[in-house]
Amino acid sequence: MTYYIAGIHITHARGIESIVATSTVAMMAFALRDTAKARKKAEKEGGEITAGPKTLMEKLITPIHAIAVMAAPLSYLVGVFTNGMEQPEWYAQTAFDLPLSIRALAWTRTAACVGVLGSAWALRVILRTLDKQFHFIGPRERSELVSSGPFAIVRHPLYSSALVNLSFLSVAFWSWTPLVSLVLCLGAFVYKIPIEERLMIEDRAMGPAYVAYTKKVPYRLIPYIW
Repeated sequence: MTYYIAGIHITHARGIESIVATSTVAMMAFALRDTAKARKKAEKEGGEITAGPKTLMEKLITPIHAIAVMAAPLSYLVGVFTNGMEQPEWYAQTAFDLPLSIRALAWTRTAACVGVLGSAWALRVILRTLDKQFHFIGPRERSELVSSGPFAIVRHPLYSSALVNLSFLSVAFWSWTPLVSLVLCLGAFVYKIPIEERLMIEDRAMGPAYVAYTKKVPYRLIPYIW
């Protein structure tokens, strides 16, 4: 199937990959911008990190899940951009083997792109709620408990949003590669969250309030599950 838009020859495959790639780039740009702003504000208004991971593995766990989150979209974008806005053969081999028509597949992937952009919006909401308390791991000098908005549902909505984002990316790319990143991130979060919560509880200013918060909001990552 071929389309001609403003005299430009665009195949169906190129059209879909263009939509997916554009939404992916936009999502990454928004996420990086909002995270950078949140970190800058937190350092200015919340102060320095007062306690952090001690062992080598505890220090590596944040870079590990950050790399896992970025690897999925970057591998897709590199493949598409270097192959004329079509998935290269090596990436197409990771596609889901599901009996969908071309039209149904196109609509499914496009809907997932909306979800990808929605996850970027959700990240912005979470960061704005967290405000000056944003950190990668460890309380700040002027630590305060944040328990409103998304934090009234789960204690670590930033991590929840990362998993949701990778789920949408998997459908948008129509590939299981983002699900590999999702599993790696989930494992990293299961390891990291207890460390992060221990640091919060040990913080003199926030410790008692955080203990009460864990009882009020029992779910760490996934509502009604964990």
